[in-house]
Amino acid sequence: MRTFLALCFALVLAVTLGACGGSAPSQEFGKEDVQQIHALVQNFIAAYNAKDVEKIVTFFSPTATIMPANRSILGGTESVKGFFNERLNVEGAGDLEIETLAVEGHGPLAYFAGAHVLYLKPAGAEPQRDRGKVMWILKKLGGQWKFDRQMMSSDLPPMVPAPEAPAK
Repeated sequence: MRTFLALCFALVLAVTLGACGGSAPSQEFGKEDVQQIHALVQNFIAAYNAKDVEKIVTFFSPTATIMPANRSILGGTESVKGFFNERLNVEGAGDLEIETLAVEGHGPLAYFAGAHVLYLKPAGAEPQRDRGKVMWILKKLGGQWKFDRQMMSSDLPPMVPAPEAPAK
């Protein structure tokens, strides 16, 4: 009887250890992840240049935070939507191009670093070429990469409002 119990215990232990090892899905960041992030960035550029704010918002996680150049930090879907609506439709941003500098990650987290060029064409003002940098931290949510944090910089100096005329 003792031999039978020992054999059963050994069998249960072997099955348990076998089930724990090697069968979990890989958390490694690989070539497929890099390709998905490149596709996400290309889709973002296309939506940006089409001024499709609704589409742009779908590329961000529900808890996304953006850190625009020379502005306050904005968090959440509605803030992201408001920023891009102003950027595209008031400031007239468009003709965005992004050069990839790096894409790396581990498990469900990644980062994308890039350099950008775009044009600002506000109504009634001269178009202005802007260039700068962008850094996205991405999360893999439900099998899809989403922008979670975005930091942008501009090589242009901050816009200074025109001085108001003195009251008469």
